[in-house]
Amino acid sequence: MAERLLCLLLAALLIAAPAAQALQAGEPLPPLEVAKLGEVLIEDSETRFRPWQSSALTDRLHIVQYMAARMSARKLSKPFTDRLEKSGIPYARYHISTVVNLDDALFGTRGMVLSELAKNKRKYSLSTIVADETGRGRELWGLEESSSAVIILDTSGRVLYFHQGAMQDADIERALAVVRGDDAVAGAR
Repeated sequence: MAERLLCLLLAALLIAAPAAQALQAGEPLPPLEVAKLGEVLIEDSETRFRPWQSSALTDRLHIVQYMAARMSARKLSKPFTDRLEKSGIPYARYHISTVVNLDDALFGTRGMVLSELAKNKRKYSLSTIVADETGRGRELWGLEESSSAVIILDTSGRVLYFHQGAMQDADIERALAVVRGDDAVAGAR
């Protein structure tokens, strides 16, 4: 009897808990606010942070990379970013925002991760780099732990493309087609 009551209580808790939904093409990206740490800025060779909001991603096509603060997660989307750089698609067509989940960093690596984010901001000064200290984005957007996701948004903040985990050639081609604005992928998103 006690086991049955415990199971019912557990089931009720699971039902009552708000579950994050997987991102869907055509739907707006749920708004993420990163108040603690946030966007990495380099001013006079100094690194500082300011709050960041995903709701501001509406002026042009946006590519959002959300990844765990681990080398293994970075490697999952690197083939896509490498191909994007070599694609010849004009940078004026899109903006890249990389959001790094510091809550998913390996123990003792937080300082190294923040240093790497500052280094990358210097290298890719036109991109937005965000430190999500609490991992709120992973939770809000229903993303996998220790992984990486590529999310492409239209100018109104709606999801055009979403891929989680390692990107194969077909995934990369489809994402590049979305960035180029190829009409042929519109029905396949």
